[in-house]
Amino acid sequence: MNRRNFLVSTAGMVVTGLVAACGGNAAQGGGTSSDGRKVVNVGVTPLLNAAPLYLGIKKGFFGQEGLAVTAKTIQTAATAIPSMLKGELQYALVSTVPAINARAQGLQISMVLGNDVYAQKAEDDGSAFLVAKDSRIKSSADLAGTTIGIVGLRSMPELAARQAMRKAGADPDSAKFVELPYAEMISGVKQGRVDAALAADPFLGQGLDQGLRAAGSPYSEAFPAVTGLSWIGAGQYLKGDSDAVQRFVRAMTKSVQYCAEHPDEVRAQAGTFTKISAAALPKVRLPVFSPRLDQAQLQKIADAMVAEKFVTKRPDLGGLVLS
Repeated sequence: MNRRNFLVSTAGMVVTGLVAACGGNAAQGGGTSSDGRKVVNVGVTPLLNAAPLYLGIKKGFFGQEGLAVTAKTIQTAATAIPSMLKGELQYALVSTVPAINARAQGLQISMVLGNDVYAQKAEDDGSAFLVAKDSRIKSSADLAGTTIGIVGLRSMPELAARQAMRKAGADPDSAKFVELPYAEMISGVKQGRVDAALAADPFLGQGLDQGLRAAGSPYSEAFPAVTGLSWIGAGQYLKGDSDAVQRFVRAMTKSVQYCAEHPDEVRAQAGTFTKISAAALPKVRLPVFSPRLDQAQLQKIADAMVAEKFVTKRPDLGGLVLS
């Protein structure tokens, strides 16, 4: 992540301002390739979670469905969603919070399938609070009154952190949450700018290698087995080319399942689209890949957003999952 991480927290406002200008173009799609395949542009951040897209392209899963899929690097959902509304992207990989926020803003954004779910155990979780080796913080219960670095305010990381603190008996309102890019989380803890930083691999592993300590895994503590990231599309495109959508869903489902069954190939492929070193790849914790989307599980996140005052009223999730 980079300097634009602050947009995660304002995705709804940024997108809302663009609705009038770009909402009518999403159905245009990506055109046709020279060999007659349907062009599909997909927005992803260069994290391990994006492996199904890259492996699906490599294995020919999309080509078998007559799709010419291209990965487009995005920084946040705040940039991806407007691009989908303008027809520049057909899909994007985002977390549940910005997807729900978009629906709450009245945008026709739908999840077409899941990508991964949060781990059920801390030892399987690829993210954790990083703290200094001599810090008094041992777990999420000790975070009351501290300064916590997260990649974006009012984002999924903050939601998970707050919910994990509440579950552990700590008051999240007593903590100060500050935006901190992933690349600065290690230095932020070392320099004392934050008491804890919610880092994900490869930054988590790098921090541990540099003498920092893990103190709580909020995703597995607050939302075990709940959908983490999902593949979303804009309503006009999804309705305008339902056949291409079904082909994409079939290919991506196959790829997500393939990633779940072939972790060694995920690690090998990750070296081509992430900045994880070859030495670190064997040690990183992979996402729990799953194409499943469960409306009841998504409601847990929506309810948590209400509890933490991310939204003013309970979001209507009708239509959020593509039927």
